[in-house]
Amino acid sequence: MDLLQGIRVLDFTQHQAGPYGTALLADFGADVIKIERPGGDPARSNHPDVNGVNAFFLANNRGKRSLCVDLVKPAAIDVVRRLVSCSDVLAHNLKPGAMERLGLGYEQLQRLNPRLVYAAVSTYGPRGTRREDTGVDLIAQAESGIMSVTGLPEGPALPVGVAIADALGGINLAFSVMSALYGRERTGRGQLVQVSLVGGLLGLQAWEMQHHLLSGAPATRGGRSHPLIKTLWQSFTAADGDLVIAEVKDSWTGICRAIGRPELAADERFRSVGRRLKHRTALLEVLEAALRTETVAEWVRRLRAEGVLAAPVRGYQEIAGDADSRADGYIRSIDQPGRGEIETPGHAAAGQGRGGNARSARPSGQGMVDRDAGRNDLQDQPVRAAGSLCRLQRVRARDARLRRRFTGHPP
Repeated sequence: MDLLQGIRVLDFTQHQAGPYGTALLADFGADVIKIERPGGDPARSNHPDVNGVNAFFLANNRGKRSLCVDLVKPAAIDVVRRLVSCSDVLAHNLKPGAMERLGLGYEQLQRLNPRLVYAAVSTYGPRGTRREDTGVDLIAQAESGIMSVTGLPEGPALPVGVAIADALGGINLAFSVMSALYGRERTGRGQLVQVSLVGGLLGLQAWEMQHHLLSGAPATRGGRSHPLIKTLWQSFTAADGDLVIAEVKDSWTGICRAIGRPELAADERFRSVGRRLKHRTALLEVLEAALRTETVAEWVRRLRAEGVLAAPVRGYQEIAGDADSRADGYIRSIDQPGRGEIETPGHAAAGQGRGGNARSARPSGQGMVDRDAGRNDLQDQPVRAAGSLCRLQRVRARDARLRRRFTGHPP
């Protein structure tokens, strides 16, 4: 059974940080209802289609249903409040104060549904002087310090090559919501959970930040390695591409044998980690010259045979073509409306048989619920919610607990 079967999520999030988090909840079986403005989430149109599919929107909204409402109209707020009364989670990443002005803030909805888990995503966090400032992934990367340690030592600060702040913000959102749902099982009450993009990236750098707090030393860029790891831990260029080598335990002698230079193990400059660190420039010159003479695959084979951790630096094309990516559920097939079967990234944990729905993203306004809005006269009928047509469809109660939820939450 999907772990979050029977959990309903009202998803007011847009763009990436929030939608990716609620997509993860959908992966684990939650019924996620995406609440969209007339015209839909801006992400539907802000990113170009790839072979007829909006890759950005699909990746962050798979497995959800959609309800289009105009939240500036009172009738729309009434529809939302009726849905809140029979939902488990509400998530949003709107500008600070926006939900409160609509009458949909935590304090306002908690009185309506004490069991509601209310999740808010922001750039900077809820309590500091910048709590009302907005931002995006790049802003969070700059503010969090992660750009200051990314790049070559002599070069400029660089952003990470993926939207890491948004992705991590989504993971933190899903983790916080699931923790709050577990807490509700003990207390019977929901709670407010708040995550931020800057805070998430700072948490990701816990070791590096702790080092600075204890030493006071400024962070440096490691370039092809890590500035705080003293052993050989970096990327190299071979004859046909790049590979990485991670020196752990007593693998230095194995590295020497693998590259055909066993005498380096006895070289006075390289006999210990401290000496290899002191003579790092000379060491890298030797290794780089040797590794350029063979292919990546050959070096990985030789190094692994000696018990050395090594791997090729793969691109998306190699990953997509790897059968293991499908065996472990990292890439899955879904039926995309209007396109047929396509492949999409899976979720690592969900790929282990503990849930995980491979479902497409819905067109805007498609796939809404019936009696969830709380009125029998709306059942199986189209509803105009403040000028936006919302098609309602029945949701089958799967067990007694879910049926009880339809009748209202206990106080």
